[in-house]
Amino acid sequence: MYNKTILIIGGTGTLGTALIDELIKQDVWSIRIFARDEYRMWKVKQKYEDHSKLRYFIGDIRDKDRLNLVFENVDIAINCAAMKHVSMCNESPFESLKTNVIGVQNALECAIKNNIKIFVQISTDKAVNPENIYGCTKLMSEYLVLDAPNWQGKNRTKFIIIRSGNIAESSGSVLEIWKNQYCENKPLTVTNLEAERYIASKEQIASAIIKIIPEASNGLYILNMPKVKVKDLLNQFDNPEIKITGLQTGEKMSEKLYRKNEKCTIINVVENRGDDR
Repeated sequence: MYNKTILIIGGTGTLGTALIDELIKQDVWSIRIFARDEYRMWKVKQKYEDHSKLRYFIGDIRDKDRLNLVFENVDIAINCAAMKHVSMCNESPFESLKTNVIGVQNALECAIKNNIKIFVQISTDKAVNPENIYGCTKLMSEYLVLDAPNWQGKNRTKFIIIRSGNIAESSGSVLEIWKNQYCENKPLTVTNLEAERYIASKEQIASAIIKIIPEASNGLYILNMPKVKVKDLLNQFDNPEIKITGLQTGEKMSEKLYRKNEKCTIINVVENRGDDR
């Protein structure tokens, strides 16, 4: 990452700020943070006020003209921006499409126009055999990125997808919800005790992403991580009261990180993990 300008789209979220933490350890020239939430941007500026290499840009990935200005002189762009919550995406499919598909197309076109070196799209296990709007839009965004090398012309931008499982304690995650419920002496709402999810910390995922980027080629990279049952996540709470709600529409009992015969490179987020395919 030496002497590079890095753009993080959606840089005020859980993964975005974890990436900032990793990048400021590197000898980068500049880190640009692009996000639409004014309050979150203010909080990020407060957190990193002593770091002169960070620059902040309010804007929406849906606004290609604004996005194109931020892409000027960028070496590497990492897109973390997305509508992520399954129920919200199901309720607002038009809005999910605008951010998760059209927004990604905007970013790809800006990357090509500005001839950047590497474009990284952050994806999710929900894109594997999707059963909800969120997964469908993320799968479509993957196809856009995989096809980008075919329509960039003479440019030599590398287009990378990094597919991950869940980030522990991310904004709106089940662990965050449970902690709030527990502190308020409310029952912890659990969809299904036997449901399984891939999960790793934000630090583990951000570190893996930063390690992949310098040597990556066009294509899909899978972050292989532990798969746990929902009931095991409850162990960090002392004798909680539980309310079973059932799976939401489009939720699966068990997610997968891979499709059958999918061409990809597997990266173990936790050392000595096997291939769970």
